[in-house]
Amino acid sequence: MRGGACASRILLVGVVLLAAWPARAASPDESDDEEAQQREVYIPHAEFRPYPDRAELSVEGIKLIRVERPDRTEALVAREVSGWEHVVLDGYRLTFYNLARTPLRRGPGRHVIVQEWSGGAHCCFDYHVLRVEGVRVQPEGTIRAGDCDLRIADVDGDGILELVACDARFAYAFDLPFAEAPLVPLVYTFRDRDRAYVPDNRRFPQVFRYRIAQERRRLQEAEQQGDARGARRAVISLLLHMLYAGWVTDGWCTFERAYRWADRAAVKHEVLARLRRAPDPDDLRLPTADIGYTLTPPGRCQ
Repeated sequence: MRGGACASRILLVGVVLLAAWPARAASPDESDDEEAQQREVYIPHAEFRPYPDRAELSVEGIKLIRVERPDRTEALVAREVSGWEHVVLDGYRLTFYNLARTPLRRGPGRHVIVQEWSGGAHCCFDYHVLRVEGVRVQPEGTIRAGDCDLRIADVDGDGILELVACDARFAYAFDLPFAEAPLVPLVYTFRDRDRAYVPDNRRFPQVFRYRIAQERRRLQEAEQQGDARGARRAVISLLLHMLYAGWVTDGWCTFERAYRWADRAAVKHEVLARLRRAPDPDDLRLPTADIGYTLTPPGRCQ
Protein backbone atom coordinates (compact mmCIF):
# COMPACT_ATOMS: atom_id res chain seq x y z
CA MET A 1 0.00 0.00 0.00
CA ARG A 2 1.67 3.18 -1.16
CA GLY A 3 0.59 6.74 -2.05
CA GLY A 4 0.55 10.42 -0.96
CA ALA A 5 -1.65 13.40 0.19
CA CYS A 6 -1.01 16.96 1.35
CA ALA A 7 -2.31 18.53 4.53
CA SER A 8 -5.60 20.18 3.72
CA ARG A 9 -8.00 22.69 5.18
CA ILE A 10 -11.58 21.53 5.61
CA LEU A 11 -13.85 24.54 5.90
CA LEU A 12 -16.45 22.46 7.73
CA VAL A 13 -14.36 20.76 10.37
CA GLY A 14 -14.84 17.11 11.42
CA VAL A 15 -13.05 16.37 14.67
CA VAL A 16 -11.36 13.04 15.42
CA LEU A 17 -11.00 12.48 19.17
CA LEU A 18 -9.76 9.77 21.50
CA ALA A 19 -10.78 6.13 21.11
CA ALA A 20 -12.75 4.39 23.84
CA TRP A 21 -11.43 1.48 25.91
CA PRO A 22 -13.26 -1.70 24.93
CA ALA A 23 -13.27 -5.01 26.72
CA ARG A 24 -10.05 -7.01 26.66
CA ALA A 25 -9.24 -8.34 23.20
CA ALA A 26 -8.45 -12.00 22.77
CA SER A 27 -4.73 -12.72 22.47
CA PRO A 28 -3.25 -14.09 19.24
CA ASP A 29 -3.27 -17.58 20.77
CA GLU A 30 -7.06 -17.43 21.30
CA SER A 31 -7.89 -17.52 17.57
CA ASP A 32 -10.85 -19.36 16.06
CA ASP A 33 -8.79 -21.83 14.03
CA GLU A 34 -5.48 -21.99 12.21
CA GLU A 35 -7.02 -22.09 8.74
CA ALA A 36 -8.94 -18.85 9.37
CA GLN A 37 -5.66 -17.10 10.17
CA GLN A 38 -4.36 -17.87 6.69
CA ARG A 39 -7.04 -15.80 4.94
CA GLU A 40 -7.59 -12.05 4.84
CA VAL A 41 -10.70 -11.47 6.92
CA TYR A 42 -12.39 -8.97 4.63
CA ILE A 43 -12.95 -8.30 0.94
CA PRO A 44 -12.60 -4.61 -0.01
CA HIS A 45 -15.75 -3.17 -1.58
CA ALA A 46 -15.18 -2.64 -5.30
CA GLU A 47 -16.86 0.77 -5.49
CA PHE A 48 -14.29 2.42 -3.25
CA ARG A 49 -11.31 3.31 -5.44
CA PRO A 50 -9.95 6.43 -7.16
CA TYR A 51 -11.99 7.95 -10.00
CA PRO A 52 -9.39 10.37 -11.42
CA ASP A 53 -11.40 11.22 -14.55
CA ARG A 54 -14.52 12.15 -12.60
CA ALA A 55 -14.84 15.93 -12.23
CA GLU A 56 -18.42 16.10 -10.92
CA LEU A 57 -20.66 13.99 -8.72
CA SER A 58 -24.37 14.61 -8.12
CA VAL A 59 -25.37 13.64 -4.60
CA GLU A 60 -28.70 14.34 -2.92
CA GLY A 61 -29.53 18.03 -3.53
CA ILE A 62 -26.09 19.22 -4.68
CA LYS A 63 -23.43 18.70 -7.27
CA LEU A 64 -19.85 18.28 -6.05
CA ILE A 65 -17.37 19.75 -8.51
CA ARG A 66 -13.56 19.52 -8.61
CA VAL A 67 -12.13 22.91 -9.55
CA GLU A 68 -8.52 23.62 -10.50
CA ARG A 69 -7.18 26.90 -9.17
CA PRO A 70 -4.65 29.22 -10.87
CA ASP A 71 -1.88 27.96 -8.53
CA ARG A 72 -2.66 24.39 -9.73
CA THR A 73 -4.13 23.33 -6.41
CA GLU A 74 -7.73 22.10 -6.36
CA ALA A 75 -10.96 22.79 -4.51
CA LEU A 76 -14.12 20.76 -4.06
CA VAL A 77 -17.16 22.99 -4.54
CA ALA A 78 -20.76 22.13 -3.59
CA ARG A 79 -23.28 23.70 -5.97
CA GLU A 80 -27.00 23.76 -5.22
CA VAL A 81 -29.75 23.78 -7.86
CA SER A 82 -30.25 27.47 -7.11
CA GLY A 83 -26.68 28.14 -8.23
CA TRP A 84 -25.36 28.94 -4.75
CA GLU A 85 -21.87 27.47 -4.21
CA HIS A 86 -19.48 26.95 -1.34
CA VAL A 87 -16.05 25.35 -0.99
CA VAL A 88 -16.04 22.08 0.92
CA LEU A 89 -12.36 21.07 0.63
CA ASP A 90 -9.16 22.32 -0.86
CA GLY A 91 -5.80 20.65 -1.42
CA TYR A 92 -3.14 19.74 -3.94
CA ARG A 93 -4.91 16.93 -5.87
CA LEU A 94 -8.46 15.82 -5.04
CA THR A 95 -10.05 12.65 -6.41
CA PHE A 96 -13.45 11.11 -5.81
CA TYR A 97 -12.93 7.77 -4.05
CA ASN A 98 -16.49 6.48 -4.47
CA LEU A 99 -19.68 7.30 -6.38
CA ALA A 100 -22.01 7.68 -3.35
CA ARG A 101 -23.89 4.50 -4.27
CA THR A 102 -23.04 2.30 -1.29
CA PRO A 103 -23.83 3.66 2.19
CA LEU A 104 -21.11 3.39 4.81
CA ARG A 105 -23.71 2.89 7.52
CA ARG A 106 -27.46 3.08 8.08
CA GLY A 107 -29.23 6.43 8.23
CA PRO A 108 -30.23 9.39 6.06
CA GLY A 109 -27.97 10.91 3.43
CA ARG A 110 -25.16 9.49 1.35
CA HIS A 111 -21.41 9.38 1.82
CA VAL A 112 -18.68 10.69 -0.43
CA ILE A 113 -14.99 9.95 0.23
CA VAL A 114 -12.45 12.28 -1.36
CA GLN A 115 -8.83 11.23 -1.72
CA GLU A 116 -6.21 13.95 -1.44
CA TRP A 117 -2.65 13.47 -2.68
CA SER A 118 0.33 15.56 -1.59
CA GLY A 119 2.27 15.05 -4.81
CA GLY A 120 5.10 13.04 -3.21
CA ALA A 121 6.67 9.97 -4.77
CA HIS A 122 5.65 7.66 -1.91
CA CYS A 123 3.62 9.90 0.33
CA CYS A 124 0.97 10.91 1.14
CA PHE A 125 -2.78 10.30 0.99
CA ASP A 126 -5.52 11.80 3.14
CA TYR A 127 -9.12 10.59 2.83
CA HIS A 128 -11.93 13.00 3.68
CA VAL A 129 -15.27 11.46 4.63
CA LEU A 130 -18.29 13.61 3.80
CA ARG A 131 -21.97 12.93 4.47
CA VAL A 132 -24.38 14.71 2.16
CA GLU A 133 -27.99 15.10 3.25
CA GLY A 134 -30.12 17.36 1.08
CA VAL A 135 -27.93 20.39 0.45
CA ARG A 136 -25.88 19.98 3.63
CA VAL A 137 -22.33 18.61 3.49
CA GLN A 138 -21.12 17.35 6.87
CA PRO A 139 -17.45 16.35 7.31
CA GLU A 140 -17.09 13.11 9.29
CA GLY A 141 -13.36 13.00 9.73
CA THR A 142 -10.12 12.85 7.78
CA ILE A 143 -8.13 9.65 7.62
CA ARG A 144 -4.43 10.33 7.29
CA ALA A 145 -3.28 7.18 5.52
CA GLY A 146 0.27 8.25 4.71
CA ASP A 147 1.70 5.65 2.34
CA CYS A 148 -1.40 3.44 2.39
CA ASP A 149 -4.51 2.94 0.35
CA LEU A 150 -7.90 3.07 2.05
CA ARG A 151 -9.94 -0.12 1.96
CA ILE A 152 -13.65 -0.17 2.72
CA ALA A 153 -15.17 -3.44 3.91
CA ASP A 154 -17.62 -5.00 6.33
CA VAL A 155 -14.93 -6.49 8.54
CA ASP A 156 -17.19 -8.01 11.20
CA GLY A 157 -20.22 -8.92 9.05
CA ASP A 158 -22.69 -6.59 10.78
CA GLY A 159 -23.78 -4.80 7.60
CA ILE A 160 -21.85 -1.61 8.45
CA LEU A 161 -18.69 -0.77 6.53
CA GLU A 162 -15.37 -0.15 8.24
CA LEU A 163 -12.55 1.96 6.81
CA VAL A 164 -9.17 0.23 6.92
CA ALA A 165 -6.02 2.32 6.53
CA CYS A 166 -2.66 2.09 8.31
CA ASP A 167 -0.30 3.94 10.60
CA ALA A 168 2.76 4.86 8.56
CA ARG A 169 4.76 6.36 11.44
CA PHE A 170 7.28 3.50 11.21
CA ALA A 171 8.27 4.23 7.60
CA TYR A 172 12.09 4.26 7.41
CA ALA A 173 12.37 3.20 11.07
CA PHE A 174 14.78 0.58 12.45
CA ASP A 175 17.25 1.15 9.56
CA LEU A 176 14.82 -0.61 7.23
CA PRO A 177 14.30 0.54 3.64
CA PHE A 178 10.96 2.04 2.73
CA ALA A 179 9.77 -1.14 0.98
CA GLU A 180 10.22 -3.15 4.20
CA ALA A 181 8.61 -0.66 6.57
CA PRO A 182 5.93 -2.14 8.88
CA LEU A 183 2.63 -0.44 8.00
CA VAL A 184 0.24 -1.47 10.77
CA PRO A 185 -3.54 -1.44 10.16
CA LEU A 186 -5.87 1.16 11.63
CA VAL A 187 -9.54 0.17 11.45
CA TYR A 188 -11.86 3.19 11.55
CA THR A 189 -15.49 3.13 12.70
CA PHE A 190 -18.02 5.92 13.15
CA ARG A 191 -18.40 7.17 16.71
CA ASP A 192 -21.69 8.91 17.44
CA ARG A 193 -20.41 11.18 20.20
CA ASP A 194 -17.64 12.55 17.97
CA ARG A 195 -19.68 12.50 14.76
CA ALA A 196 -16.54 11.24 13.05
CA TYR A 197 -14.65 8.13 11.98
CA VAL A 198 -11.98 7.15 14.50
CA PRO A 199 -9.62 4.16 14.84
CA ASP A 200 -10.99 1.30 16.95
CA ASN A 201 -8.49 -1.51 16.42
CA ARG A 202 -9.30 -3.59 19.47
CA ARG A 203 -12.81 -4.30 18.16
CA PHE A 204 -11.31 -6.19 15.21
CA PRO A 205 -8.81 -8.77 16.47
CA GLN A 206 -9.40 -10.90 13.36
CA VAL A 207 -7.56 -8.32 11.23
CA PHE A 208 -4.48 -8.66 13.41
CA ARG A 209 -4.59 -12.45 13.75
CA TYR A 210 -4.27 -12.69 9.99
CA ARG A 211 -1.34 -10.25 9.84
CA ILE A 212 0.38 -11.89 12.80
CA ALA A 213 0.04 -15.32 11.17
CA GLN A 214 1.64 -13.86 8.04
CA GLU A 215 4.58 -12.46 9.97
CA ARG A 216 5.12 -15.71 11.86
CA ARG A 217 5.35 -17.57 8.54
CA ARG A 218 7.80 -14.97 7.23
CA LEU A 219 9.90 -15.31 10.36
CA GLN A 220 9.96 -19.09 10.06
CA GLU A 221 10.91 -18.94 6.38
CA ALA A 222 13.63 -16.36 7.02
CA GLU A 223 15.12 -18.45 9.82
CA GLN A 224 15.11 -21.55 7.61
CA GLN A 225 16.83 -19.65 4.79
CA GLY A 226 19.38 -17.98 7.06
CA ASP A 227 17.95 -14.55 6.17
CA ALA A 228 18.84 -12.55 9.27
CA ARG A 229 17.57 -9.26 7.80
CA GLY A 230 14.19 -10.77 6.96
CA ALA A 231 13.92 -12.44 10.37
CA ARG A 232 14.72 -9.18 12.17
CA ARG A 233 12.07 -7.31 10.20
CA ALA A 234 9.46 -10.02 10.92
CA VAL A 235 10.10 -9.89 14.68
CA ILE A 236 9.68 -6.10 14.73
CA SER A 237 6.50 -6.35 12.68
CA LEU A 238 5.12 -9.02 15.01
CA LEU A 239 5.69 -6.73 17.98
CA LEU A 240 3.96 -3.77 16.33
CA HIS A 241 0.93 -5.73 15.15
CA MET A 242 0.43 -7.22 18.62
CA LEU A 243 0.73 -3.80 20.25
CA TYR A 244 -1.82 -2.24 17.88
CA ALA A 245 -4.21 -5.14 18.51
CA GLY A 246 -3.99 -4.41 22.24
CA TRP A 247 -1.97 -7.55 23.07
CA VAL A 248 0.81 -5.60 24.77
CA THR A 249 2.22 -8.37 26.98
CA ASP A 250 2.15 -10.91 24.13
CA GLY A 251 3.93 -8.42 21.90
CA TRP A 252 6.78 -7.58 24.23
CA CYS A 253 7.23 -11.17 25.35
CA THR A 254 7.42 -12.32 21.72
CA PHE A 255 9.99 -9.60 21.07
CA GLU A 256 12.10 -10.57 24.10
CA ARG A 257 12.12 -14.23 23.06
CA ALA A 258 12.70 -13.77 19.33
CA TYR A 259 14.85 -10.65 18.92
CA ARG A 260 18.47 -11.84 18.98
CA TRP A 261 20.32 -8.85 17.51
CA ALA A 262 22.64 -6.51 19.40
CA ASP A 263 20.47 -3.41 18.91
CA ARG A 264 17.56 -4.75 20.99
CA ALA A 265 17.56 -1.76 23.39
CA ALA A 266 17.76 0.76 20.52
CA VAL A 267 14.85 -0.87 18.68
CA LYS A 268 12.74 -0.90 21.84
CA HIS A 269 13.53 2.79 22.43
CA GLU A 270 12.58 3.68 18.83
CA VAL A 271 9.28 1.77 19.05
CA LEU A 272 8.28 3.60 22.23
CA ALA A 273 9.44 7.00 20.98
CA ARG A 274 7.42 6.72 17.77
CA LEU A 275 4.34 5.46 19.60
CA ARG A 276 4.49 8.54 21.85
CA ARG A 277 4.57 11.01 18.97
CA ALA A 278 1.62 13.39 19.05
CA PRO A 279 -0.33 14.15 15.86
CA ASP A 280 1.36 16.85 13.81
CA PRO A 281 -0.46 18.55 10.90
CA ASP A 282 2.88 18.95 9.12
CA ASP A 283 3.73 15.24 9.34
CA LEU A 284 1.77 13.57 6.54
CA ARG A 285 2.52 10.07 7.86
CA LEU A 286 1.23 10.64 11.39
CA PRO A 287 -2.50 9.95 11.78
CA THR A 288 -4.77 11.53 14.34
CA ALA A 289 -5.31 8.41 16.41
CA ASP A 290 -5.38 7.49 20.08
CA ILE A 291 -2.91 4.63 20.40
CA GLY A 292 -2.09 5.26 24.05
CA TYR A 293 -3.16 1.72 24.88
CA THR A 294 -0.05 0.44 23.06
CA LEU A 295 2.05 2.05 25.82
CA THR A 296 0.38 0.09 28.63
CA PRO A 297 3.10 -1.55 30.79
CA PRO A 298 3.32 -5.23 29.85
CA GLY A 299 2.74 -8.01 32.31
CA ARG A 300 5.15 -10.81 33.14
CA CYS A 301 6.08 -13.27 30.42
CA GLN A 302 5.02 -16.85 30.97
